[in-house]
Amino acid sequence: SMTTRWRDEARAGRAGIDAEHQVELALLAALEQSVREGDGDRAREVLGQLVEHTNVHFMSEQLLMRLAGYPQYEAHVHEHDDLLARARMLQRHVASGEVALSLAFLESTRAWLLQHMDSKDRAFAEWLDDQDHVAPDREPGTA
Repeated sequence: SMTTRWRDEARAGRAGIDAEHQVELALLAALEQSVREGDGDRAREVLGQLVEHTNVHFMSEQLLMRLAGYPQYEAHVHEHDDLLARARMLQRHVASGEVALSLAFLESTRAWLLQHMDSKDRAFAEWLDDQDHVAPDREPGTA
């Protein structure tokens, strides 16, 4: 049925999102290493990749949420906007070569991202799972 197909799509989308989260964290780790080593060119390059990847990741996540009719969509997007603002600030710190400030900001951004994945992204995943038990193509009154 249409519903089952949508659910399979959503599951596939979620697996993709989990993989993207791993890439996000790997890019943050690479950024931290290049900042620590004082490799400004590499840091700027990795940061550019991180911002680009984050933009694409958020767009795919938000599309999945809109397709699913997720009720917490607006609040989730608000957090995404916050993170992109943080990423732009991080770009400024790295560009100015402020190592200590960049590292401190990087650490708080990682903590923010982990918190977001653990709360907001998990809430969406759990909500998606709950939709499995509310199959609209099922006859009323049947289990």
